[in-house]
Amino acid sequence: MASRHRFQLSDGNHVVVVDEVEGGLSVTIDDDEPIVVDATSSGVPGLISMIVDQRPTRAYVSRDGRGYRVIVEGRVFDIAPVGAGGRQRGAVGGATDLPGKVTAPLAGVVIEVRVAIGDVVTPGQSLVVIEAMKMQNEVQAPHAGTVTSIRCEQGGRVERGALIVEYTVTEE
Repeated sequence: MASRHRFQLSDGNHVVVVDEVEGGLSVTIDDDEPIVVDATSSGVPGLISMIVDQRPTRAYVSRDGRGYRVIVEGRVFDIAPVGAGGRQRGAVGGATDLPGKVTAPLAGVVIEVRVAIGDVVTPGQSLVVIEAMKMQNEVQAPHAGTVTSIRCEQGGRVERGALIVEYTVTEE
């Protein structure tokens, strides 16, 4: 039997329907196409290992007031049930960045810079790894392009929302 949930994000309310299907869970957000997810908890509280579109992925989920903070592939989402105190909190990082700019989705220490100026990047490619709360979070390119500036360095600290990589967007 499918379960139906309503959540608030920065761009408004969304309906999420979760149903058990052969091979995992079917997750549908609003009226988009369903995504089949095979998910298991890893034994570490809040850490979930998933296979999405035949690609292994991990998510970390923690309580944040009446809502949840979800970190997936370096992107942070603050999710609240509809009506949770009337506040809407949104996704940060790649989800809200302007094309050509990538900001830090959370505060932490830069563990690795995986690109150099002049590199051609593809959507979803890992650009920087930031460690926060003993978790390593990959920050990925939201669009294809060529790196023009790197505004962080390995071992340096970045704050949430700080510009870390600039790139020229290429037509897709």
